[in-house]
Amino acid sequence: MSQKITISHRSLLIAAVLSIFLLSVPARSQESTASASKDDGTAAELRKKGVDLLQSVAGQIQSLSSGENRARMSSISGALLWKYDEKRARELFTAARDEIMTGLADNNDRDDATTFRAFLVFKQVRSDTLTRIADHDPELALEFLRATRLPPDSEPEYYGLSTERALELRLASQIAERNPKLAVRLGRQSLAKGLSYEVMSLFEQLRKQDKEATATLFKALVEKLKSSDFENDQYAGQVATYLVKSFQPPEADAVIYRELISALLASASSKNCATVSEDEASSFCYLMASLIPEIEKYDARQAHTFKRWVSEEGESNSEILELSGPDSFSEQANEIIRNGTVDEILALGSSNQSPGREFQIRRAAITKAQANGDVARARKIAAEYSDERMREFLLQQIERDEMVRAVDAEKLAAIQEKARQLPKPENRFAFLLEASLQIGPKDPKSMLTLLNQANQIADSMKPGKPQVEAKLGLAMLYCLAKSDRGFAIMESVLPRLNELVAAAASLDGFENNYLHEGEWNMSGGGGVGELLNELARSAGSFAVMDFDRAVELSNQFERPELRLMAKLKLAEAALSTAQR
Repeated sequence: MSQKITISHRSLLIAAVLSIFLLSVPARSQESTASASKDDGTAAELRKKGVDLLQSVAGQIQSLSSGENRARMSSISGALLWKYDEKRARELFTAARDEIMTGLADNNDRDDATTFRAFLVFKQVRSDTLTRIADHDPELALEFLRATRLPPDSEPEYYGLSTERALELRLASQIAERNPKLAVRLGRQSLAKGLSYEVMSLFEQLRKQDKEATATLFKALVEKLKSSDFENDQYAGQVATYLVKSFQPPEADAVIYRELISALLASASSKNCATVSEDEASSFCYLMASLIPEIEKYDARQAHTFKRWVSEEGESNSEILELSGPDSFSEQANEIIRNGTVDEILALGSSNQSPGREFQIRRAAITKAQANGDVARARKIAAEYSDERMREFLLQQIERDEMVRAVDAEKLAAIQEKARQLPKPENRFAFLLEASLQIGPKDPKSMLTLLNQANQIADSMKPGKPQVEAKLGLAMLYCLAKSDRGFAIMESVLPRLNELVAAAASLDGFENNYLHEGEWNMSGGGGVGELLNELARSAGSFAVMDFDRAVELSNQFERPELRLMAKLKLAEAALSTAQR
């Protein structure tokens, strides 16, 4: 780690290492579990244990006193059980629906901070439950959405889109592959209320899956655009621009596409774009200039009238952002990152200029270059980063990756010496954790050597949240290394967690709202809530290592709601791993 990184970044460093670990565990556990399932049915055994535990948890949910916890656990259990017991899963989703309806109705008071916090939590549980149901039954998901509809006066519109419309469109995008007709119906219903980016996200999903459904929605979009006010409707110009540039014949119906061009030309004519002065020109006239190449194919004469709105450099002066596709970074870039070349990944940076995205793109390109064995290219990509601090971070990341790629006694000693040279204990700890993760199970002996060294640093830390975080990270990586020490660490940490939970509960309403209806609320923030959430995210490492022992460990939680949630997370991890 760079010596420029200060102690204020301690938690961030540890969290970054753990996040890398959590992303890598599923792939590694998949390999070991898949292999085991072929030899001795280990995956089948783990699956059975997971289902049995899940059924047990589901049977205890109604004993909880918090509607918030009952709703959340019913929702998660329903999603996990669907494949194994659909009838029971539907019952659990119904129970979650009823709890959510009651919770939203009873807590819709914006003047009471505690009540309104509960309202927001139920809103989030509702959104999560909708996603889970949609994965299994699109029609049931729509029924759930409409049954739990929020009161019209409880939700302000954001950029012309209400929460209900946003959820319906998100649902439509999610079910586009499995039920394109229903997705189109939801999209057209939304269009009746106005244009939005979310409609275009749905359009992109359908475009990948179903030509007929795409054509239907395209026609509906053009009909909507034909009656739109391009000057005052913030979405109309951008949606039209995207369709004109990105959805052309023969993919698009030529007749309908021409209707779209004609609608744009008619609007331009009504705004006198051909004659109006620059001082009086609307932004729409500049937008039309960006469409000259497409308009020329249909009406070269009118296209020529917009050329005066183009700068000498040949670029439109429009301040309106053109769409390259809705959510293009999250959807299209991820595909390129997975399957593209280094150059294709780097090309993403030309349209994604924010610092955060630039870092993600460069890191992905470096990873791809390293996978190709082109370390020189990886270093070049890092060295070209404009931000000095992040450039140094990436270069040192490459150095560490190469250092641990093939570990022998000499390289192991070099890693340990590098750690000793770092000025702060928390930096040494984070470096050793990251190095051990890079080595991984391919060299368990070296991995354990580094983990043991990191453990010594953790033991010397001042008692508090950083030390508990460090211990949790160590426990996870020890499990990855197939060492029982991970469970031993957790057995020593859990009593401390129980003490922290009890202390936090006694301070409920002062430092943070940890409780709801007398139970720990699983969405609670604060330091203790963050620790428990971190532990929940790492349940998979313990479940795969030794499921029975992990269940026994969960029984050490003193609060029954935490015991149930811990077991639910273990069952989830077991089923997720066993089915791969």
